Amino acid sequence: MSEYDYVLDFNETGCRENCTLVTVPPGLSEIGHRHWIVLTCYIIVFLMGVPGNGLVVWVTAFRMPRSVNALWFLNLAIADLLCCLSLPLIMVPLAQDKHWPFGLVACKLVHGLLYMLMYCSVLLLVLISVDRWLLVSRPTWCQNWRSPRYAIWVCFVVWMLALVISIPQFSEMVEKRFGSKIICEGTYDTMLEAWSITVFRFLVGFLVPFVVICISHWMVFQRASQSPGKRQNPRAARTLRVILAVVLSFFLCWLPLHIMDFLQVVGQNNKVIKHDMLLVRMLALCLAYFNSCLNPLLYVCLGRGFRESLTKSLRSVLHFASEEPPQGLSMTGNTKSTTDSSYFVTGNRVH
Repeated sequence: MSEYDYVLDFNETGCRENCTLVTVPPGLSEIGHRHWIVLTCYIIVFLMGVPGNGLVVWVTAFRMPRSVNALWFLNLAIADLLCCLSLPLIMVPLAQDKHWPFGLVACKLVHGLLYMLMYCSVLLLVLISVDRWLLVSRPTWCQNWRSPRYAIWVCFVVWMLALVISIPQFSEMVEKRFGSKIICEGTYDTMLEAWSITVFRFLVGFLVPFVVICISHWMVFQRASQSPGKRQNPRAARTLRVILAVVLSFFLCWLPLHIMDFLQVVGQNNKVIKHDMLLVRMLALCLAYFNSCLNPLLYVCLGRGFRESLTKSLRSVLHFASEEPPQGLSMTGNTKSTTDSSYFVTGNRVH
């Protein structure tokens, strides 16, 4: 199901096994002005998300010591950055009254990419939460196996798994012609297929990860509460605060879109979905995209170590751009010292 407006197309004998989700025909022009509201939201997300996530990728990849935590958040920022970079291909059809000019391949890639990145983000959040639980419950195992080298392979598996489970979202997208317009839409052959994909998307992309994350953090809390004599490390507390904020923002931003997907399938007895529901779903999609530009703000506001690394990195770039380096001075030594003094959210290296 794409972000475009859907109605249920019924035949003369009623909906049996050949129900198809199709786009509202261009004749329904009453919601045209609402597209500009959504388009404005997309522009804001793009202008905030691309530089914000670009900075996170730059800091975590090039300006900080390589650690497991840094790799988790680096991949999360890459997923958010790709999501923001795909927005222009969504904004152009909205500006042209939903006319899709980019062809069938781009239709499948762009709209399938949204859910692929959703799955990737939520799997990374599950990974971060389980990783914190292992740190407090299996310290010996973590000492032997928790290393950046293995973390790279785990991130690769996460991306491949996200690609595999998002295949239905890629395959459902088709192009349909309404007069002179070509519209990119999601189509299901049967209502059973529509229900199956919607339920699968909700379980894998929301409910199951949410339960796993809650259980992981509850077990971490229980472990900490069972050691009253030990004072909690303030750096670990900052890390937990950032992780919880990222997790909470993800689920709050994506829950409305999952709800609207269910409402669209449940409303199968209506030939035309009400305009208010169409507007709500478009706004819910805007909220889902907004999550992609929210994480960098959380890192800067809540993560003191990341904020210090970013400040030092920007300061060194401005210094490099404004002054000529002395002849014979090695740049690698300065870079190394800056990198070694930069820390991720926790404020220390985590291997």
